Amino acid sequence: MEKVFSSMRRDRPNNPFPAILCAAALLAACGCGRFATSWSASPLAPSTPPSATVPTETKAPAIAAPVAAAAPSAAEKTPTPATPAGTLPVGQATRAYPKNPTPLIGFVDPLTKEGQSVPVTLDGCLRRTLANNLAIQVARYGPPIARTNVRQTEAIFDPTWFLNNALGRIKQEAGNFFAGAAVAISRQWDFATGVQGLLPTGGTWQISQDWTWLRTNSGFVTPNPQYDGDLVLSVTQPLLRGGGIEYTRSPIVLARLDERISVAEFRGRLMAIVLEVERTYWELVVAETQVQALNEALAAAQENHRIARRRFEEGQDKRVVVSLAESAVTTRQADLVSARLRLTQTSDRLKRFINDRELPMTDPAVLAATELPIAEPIPVLLPMFHQSIAAAMVSRPELQEAEARLAQADVRERMAWNQRLPQLDIGASYGFNGLSTDLDRAIDKEFETQWFDWSVRVDFSIPIGNRARRAAYEQSQLVQDQALKAREDVRQQVLLDVSMAIRDLAAAEEAVRARRAARQAAEQVVSDGQAFVSAGAALLKDLLDAQRDLADAKVREMEAMAAYMVGLANLERAKGTLLEYNDIRLIEERTGPQPVVGK
Repeated sequence: MEKVFSSMRRDRPNNPFPAILCAAALLAACGCGRFATSWSASPLAPSTPPSATVPTETKAPAIAAPVAAAAPSAAEKTPTPATPAGTLPVGQATRAYPKNPTPLIGFVDPLTKEGQSVPVTLDGCLRRTLANNLAIQVARYGPPIARTNVRQTEAIFDPTWFLNNALGRIKQEAGNFFAGAAVAISRQWDFATGVQGLLPTGGTWQISQDWTWLRTNSGFVTPNPQYDGDLVLSVTQPLLRGGGIEYTRSPIVLARLDERISVAEFRGRLMAIVLEVERTYWELVVAETQVQALNEALAAAQENHRIARRRFEEGQDKRVVVSLAESAVTTRQADLVSARLRLTQTSDRLKRFINDRELPMTDPAVLAATELPIAEPIPVLLPMFHQSIAAAMVSRPELQEAEARLAQADVRERMAWNQRLPQLDIGASYGFNGLSTDLDRAIDKEFETQWFDWSVRVDFSIPIGNRARRAAYEQSQLVQDQALKAREDVRQQVLLDVSMAIRDLAAAEEAVRARRAARQAAEQVVSDGQAFVSAGAALLKDLLDAQRDLADAKVREMEAMAAYMVGLANLERAKGTLLEYNDIRLIEERTGPQPVVGK
């Protein structure tokens, strides 16, 4: 239902209402765009994201000029704990890197080949991965795409200029005496231009200038031809449904939360790739250790075979001893082939991550790890669990994403509640007009403000039953409850991840000590066995078994040490601080976040 109160006068106004209304409209037209970019609609509206160079940033970071740390020295190649013995770095633990990095082409030094091997450090692999990995490059597009959506939603407050032009001719038979002619013929040209836009409160405003030119053969129209001009300011404001600053800015809040989600997703994807690079690098170290251990075992088996053959020829041993030594040699050779295949496959997987043009997948060269795990693992202490949980609750991207989705559900729930309300709008317009046979004179009359018209209206409507909007509101409440449960599920998963990472790290630390003791014992057995065999007090088979056990013990020890290094990285991933642990920053750029290593 609608009530319209209007009054039209043709005399000079004697009240300041028109001037005040015009001034308010002009202020709204000039300032609404700026207001849209500076107003904070609600507590859910995200504040200005922190700088992309801060590790805990939520702003979408992007690609900057290539910057890298200088090549680490020999002392810096092996990560060393920066905390006293008995404690493990948590929270902001970082690797040892140069303090004053220098710019290098492509973030790292060029690769150098040594025969069919290419020496690489873990730092170099991470740098090349951050610069070249295609999965990272694809994920980088998420934040800038979300940022463009923010700008699109902020543009709802941008004023719009419009221009309407219409020309027509009417010829019709007169229906009554007052038509002024037996056949009414008229020509009319309508022209309108102006500016309109959205107010921060949800209302709309418009300032328009209309001109109408009319020529007719009717004797009752004077003057003929005529120009009729109208300068009109109109404002419409919803009072219930669709009204309010918070409701109007809700799309902007949702878009900014989408940007937060995209940044959290990118950080999560980046940490997953960094963790896989570290895991693959230490697997490469294990594969190299296995090849080296089997080479040593093969050399020892060949030496034993030579000694057994000589003793057989001298009549000191039986033929079965020579056969046993030959079997050991062929077994070591077969094991060595499998170990080399494992080394090549691991190198190829690491090549796939770093994706360097200097070392394509088709290049037969094999990557050679130049770093070793830390020699003495640090014991895992109980306080580490509580510190890690506190860090994870702040830094885990999955939790940040869940919080943003819950905030979006809250915004949509309030929007749906607003849509349940009846439609109650008020509107007002005020304008000046001028009529003359000359266009210039008609415009002059407009600004003389002698002739004016104004109107005020109230619009009210409500759907009978209002079932659709009630159902939408109920749906928003269900989605809100779902987002709340999803956040709690993520929190529990984070607790589980941290707990399992700490337990795995503690188990790896114990395994390193046990495997080291086993390797030392195996070395002693081989040393004693060689002496006994030389003295004829032991069988060659026992020595061959001891040498095989020693090779296995060396590999198992290196596997335990690599598992400990991976456990350290996995704990940082569980805490959400793996990027800071590796001194990786996100540089803001138009095309998306670019991760770099170093300051």
